Formats: sequence, C-alpha cells, structure tokens
Amino acid sequence: MVLIAIADYKGQRVAIPVKEMMLGVKPHEWQSEDEYNERVSRVLNRMMGAEIDFVVRGISGRGEERAAVASRQAAMLRLRRRFYLTNGTNGKPQVYPGRFVEVRLVAESQLSIPPEIFGVYTPIRNPYLRWGYVGDCRDKYFVGDSIQVYVKTVEGDTPESLRIDVDTKSLTEDDTREKLLSLKPRTNCMGKVTDVKGGVIFINLVDGIRAIAHKCFDRRKPGRGDDVLFVCNRIDEEGGVIIGFISRIVRRNI
Repeated sequence: MVLIAIADYKGQRVAIPVKEMMLGVKPHEWQSEDEYNERVSRVLNRMMGAEIDFVVRGISGRGEERAAVASRQAAMLRLRRRFYLTNGTNGKPQVYPGRFVEVRLVAESQLSIPPEIFGVYTPIRNPYLRWGYVGDCRDKYFVGDSIQVYVKTVEGDTPESLRIDVDTKSLTEDDTREKLLSLKPRTNCMGKVTDVKGGVIFINLVDGIRAIAHKCFDRRKPGRGDDVLFVCNRIDEEGGVIIGFISRIVRRNI
C-alpha cells in the first residue's frame, strides 16, 4: 500500500507520496507495516492546513480523478541549496548563524513547534521557545503561523546532510524575574495544572510563571489540564517559582 498526502493548489488536487514528503519518520525493526502507517498518519494529521512547497513530477488520472503528482522532498532540497549552500555577493548564503529569519509552522505538537526553515524541518522544544514555562505549545502556536527565529548553528555541506539549530528565546530579554516579583502575597491568579506528583501540584500561571501548590481547598482533586484559581503565599526567587495553594478548580479537563 502506498500512502499519499493530498495538497490543494488553487483548487487543483496534488498527490504527494509519503516517501516524497520528507517527514523524517523511519520504520522501526519491530514495527509492522500497519503500525508504521499509523505513525505516519499521525504526523500528517498534525500538518493539516499547513502551507508546503512541492515540485510537480507529473499528472495522473482522468476527469475528476485527475491529479498532479508532486514531491515535497525535491522542493526542500532545492530550497536548501538556494538559501544555505549558495553564497551571495557578500560571500555568505542567505541563512547563516547569527541571523534572524521569518519562518512558517507546518505542524502542531504539545512539546515543540515544528517550523520549516527554507527547506529544513527543525522542531524547537518548549524550553527554547520563550522565557518562562511553556506547558502546551498548541495553546500559543498554530499551523500556518509565521514566526521569527534566531539561527544558532548551520552544519553540513550538502542538501541531504544539512542540519540547523534555532530558537525564539534569543529574540527577547529574560523578564521572568520581573514577572515573578510583580505577584504579591495573597494575589489571586488563574492557572493551568501541568502535573501532580507526590501530593505536589505544578501550575502554569499567566506569562509562563511557574507555581507550586501543596494544598487544594476544592473538594475535588486537581488533575493535569485543569484550570484553577491559585493564591500566592510567597515567592521563591532562587527557584523561580511561586508557592501557594489552590482555592478552587474553575474548569476540569475532562
């Protein structure tokens, strides 16, 4: 069975075989074909609505079934040559370490955002997205968004071996301490529970401020993803966290 991804280009149906999508999903030795196809399908589902580049290889079918057959891999390799491996008049390529570039998000994930940076697919994990805590990237970043990133490193001298490292933290100054100190004792804040371990409740407050609660005065037990009303008791500057308690659960994550 041949898996294909379907793209729409100005109303024209474009079929791209999965092997030409350059997803980076390799089958494990212990996986069956069905299990591998399921993994690939999950990756493609996270890309729904994404804008991608492709090179048309031919036309297949007749009538309403007529569709273009294309390769995303060919397009990405072309972009890599153009932006990373071809020097301009200044002796540098268009993308190099130390440069800020605008890129587009082509998928969604809880723990990272996966932008395509001129032909290079480079997930950025949540600790490198911004100062402060990022619990679920899907709350702030969406497929189709354009964002700026800072290029930290570029490695490889061929389109196939090219690897880059980027982040978005470098675009802003670290203001987590100022945000932390802006909260005073007995302040009420809305937050989202990120984890519960050993009776300790971990909470993400506004602007990525982390909080810890040892008590919950709601008759219900808080769980991951619940929206809660948190009351600040004190600030742990060294640990970069607010200590307090949950006065009530506002919305359950069911």
